[in-house]
Amino acid sequence: MVDMSKPNVVVIGGSYVGCKVVDEITPRVYKTHNVVLIEKNSHFRHLFAFPRIHAVTGFEQKAFIPYNPPGSNNGSAFLASVNAPIEETNNTQLPSDSIQIIHEAATSIIPDKVILGAGTSIPYDFLVLATGTGRPGPEGLVGQDKKTGVEISRFHQENVKKARNIVIVGGGAYGIQLATDLKTHEPTKSKKVTLIHSRPHLLNRFHEGLHEIALNRCKELGIDVVLDKRVVIPQGGFPLHTTEEDFDIEFVAGGSVRGDLVILCTGSVPLSSPLLSLAPSAVDKHGFIRVKPTLQIDTDTPGFPNVFALGDVAETGAHKAARPAVVQAAVVARNIEKILQARIGGQAEPELVLDEYKPDQAGIHLSLGLNASLKFRNPTPENPSPMISWDKPGSQKLDAGCAKMWTMRAPWAGKDSYNL
Repeated sequence: MVDMSKPNVVVIGGSYVGCKVVDEITPRVYKTHNVVLIEKNSHFRHLFAFPRIHAVTGFEQKAFIPYNPPGSNNGSAFLASVNAPIEETNNTQLPSDSIQIIHEAATSIIPDKVILGAGTSIPYDFLVLATGTGRPGPEGLVGQDKKTGVEISRFHQENVKKARNIVIVGGGAYGIQLATDLKTHEPTKSKKVTLIHSRPHLLNRFHEGLHEIALNRCKELGIDVVLDKRVVIPQGGFPLHTTEEDFDIEFVAGGSVRGDLVILCTGSVPLSSPLLSLAPSAVDKHGFIRVKPTLQIDTDTPGFPNVFALGDVAETGAHKAARPAVVQAAVVARNIEKILQARIGGQAEPELVLDEYKPDQAGIHLSLGLNASLKFRNPTPENPSPMISWDKPGSQKLDAGCAKMWTMRAPWAGKDSYNL
């Protein structure tokens, strides 16, 4: 239960960005505030491994990491700030009850409370939205347990196993990793794979040099790449199961390709709908949350200096990726700390000079199969060429970093704990 004797800093969203915010903010506020993480899913989802568990079997259970040990209702052991000593307290660890995790969906927000799916509410003094992106509509607010997540992964694996002619729609990082994994994994490498992208360039948010690298890799592996073609999504969607016979996947401008299994790697939307009840003007026409450089929400009328947003759900000017969001988390934490210190000192909040987030050039750590990966950074004014650094051959992990995440976030767990 949340300690009601102290006000709350509430963080909505327990993926990479939300956890990083909690890591950053807890050492700064634990003496005066509870830190409450609201997360709809039962387990942390290592999303970077999700493309691979379409193709590679045997480690899907490792992609779902428990937020708390068995028999414990306190999920604070998951957060790095609790597991590590902090300098300002002379290496004294944070109290184990510094952080509470509530596994519910946040459905709406009012000026002093977050309304949960069960009809209960959590009051907040500060609120941070790190809800990311997900399925459109009400489904985006629905949580999932590990059993369901693993079952869905194995359903996809069985479809891939039966398929002969796989069509992947979406030439972003997810689609490219899935396609190249399929063609470098021994049980699936003989299958025909077609990758369709609606833009002239793959990974079109990056410098064209990354498109050329990805396209050449696809050609090397025998992946058919179709560019600048938008797929017609049938009413009711494509068949969920691999079909016995190939069928036509049609393009909006005419033409088609054939396949017996279509995997959509498109369609995620910003999960900003809970904010509409509080500040509809802070949500732009695409569903992203408008923010100031301080990462406070940007509304047509003032009044919400205690509400912040960051990561994929926020329009920060940065590329949607984990790396810039880590920097954003530190900015949010410092600004909440500054506001709290100003309150204690009697300083008026409008006079505060808060930290501002300055977007960096877009970068990515991209997998191009089980045995190849690289780091890529867009050009900067100082360096007109993109930064390209290939990882050492053989350094790639088959589980896409799942074991590393368990070590970092669930240090209490051993190798026999992956099914928890």
